[in-house]
Amino acid sequence: MGRLNDKIAIVTGGASGLGAGIAQRFVEEGALTIITDINPEGEAVAKRLGAEFLTQDVSAESSWVDTIDEVVSRFGRLDVLVNNAGIFSSSPVDETQLEDWQRVMDVNLTGVFLGCKHAVRAMKKNTGLTRGSIVNLSSVVGLRGQLGGAAYGASKGGVRLLTKTVALENAAISIRCNSIHPGIIDTPILDPIFAAVDDPAALRRQIEQKLPIGYMGDPARDIGNMAVFLATDESIYITGAEMVVDGGMTIGLP
Repeated sequence: MGRLNDKIAIVTGGASGLGAGIAQRFVEEGALTIITDINPEGEAVAKRLGAEFLTQDVSAESSWVDTIDEVVSRFGRLDVLVNNAGIFSSSPVDETQLEDWQRVMDVNLTGVFLGCKHAVRAMKKNTGLTRGSIVNLSSVVGLRGQLGGAAYGASKGGVRLLTKTVALENAAISIRCNSIHPGIIDTPILDPIFAAVDDPAALRRQIEQKLPIGYMGDPARDIGNMAVFLATDESIYITGAEMVVDGGMTIGLP
């Protein structure tokens, strides 16, 4: 029996990377999983995994209203929301263009706010010991500074504190909200970095040597499993928590 049997779950940004890994584990654990993404390739990913797919722009409130309404109309309720959709940026604060800053905030922070807002509204209609679980993807950069992380770090730090507020506001009605803070995970977001160097294998070894655990994380095994735990009733007494999944990255160099 799957750990998420009978759960109705949305995973945003599920077309690739962490979202696809999380969705894979949700399906494997029995959840009726809806992948959403602005990228139409998400439909093929959903079909491969045995999930549903909806096109969604997380930065637009109307898109959130349509998505939640569609899920509740088709499947009866929403039990789990994983706010995973996000974009990466890397530039020093004095070189960051306002439009780039705003785009990162629109997707990474406003998108999570809108997801929390409309998921809570839907989950309040649920009954039972637990009404719902919201899992927000932050980052280790949301816990500390990072060179070139002006916009990205600020957005992920915002997700961290937004998560705690949502958890506090809804603890008494059994809607939980927690954040996951991944370290360096082996996803396509790293492809441009490796493509920009002459020896990608050497760069990979260099990165892994700086991680106490000695290798980069896997989207499904490492982040997906944590998301599954937070989505299940196994974590019913956990809310407002920061789950750091970084191979020891934030405790220091090996």
